[in-house]
Amino acid sequence: MTKRFRDLPEDQKAAHSVTEGGGDESLVYCTNCGRAMKQGDCVVDDDLDIKLRCAYGNCVFESSIAVQSIYWWEDYRDKYKDETAHWPETPTPGECYTPSGDAP
Repeated sequence: MTKRFRDLPEDQKAAHSVTEGGGDESLVYCTNCGRAMKQGDCVVDDDLDIKLRCAYGNCVFESSIAVQSIYWWEDYRDKYKDETAHWPETPTPGECYTPSGDAP
């Protein structure tokens, strides 16, 4: 059975969260498939060293599944301002967003 972030007890959420608030409704971005999603929908896999995996089963993982690919929407946009300038401030979960330039 797939374990989702939203199913974790509150004390475990802090260890797996990629967002500042750590909430289920926080918006995150997957660099592998380019989709936005709610953090609560992300998959938790305790066998991997990464905090969270993409919520979408058809996400194409890069060469190593152990690479963290889920980032807080706000942090990613702040880090890659030029490449994400055309993105909305608040994404629609499930929608694809492609950065311009060299952003991963």
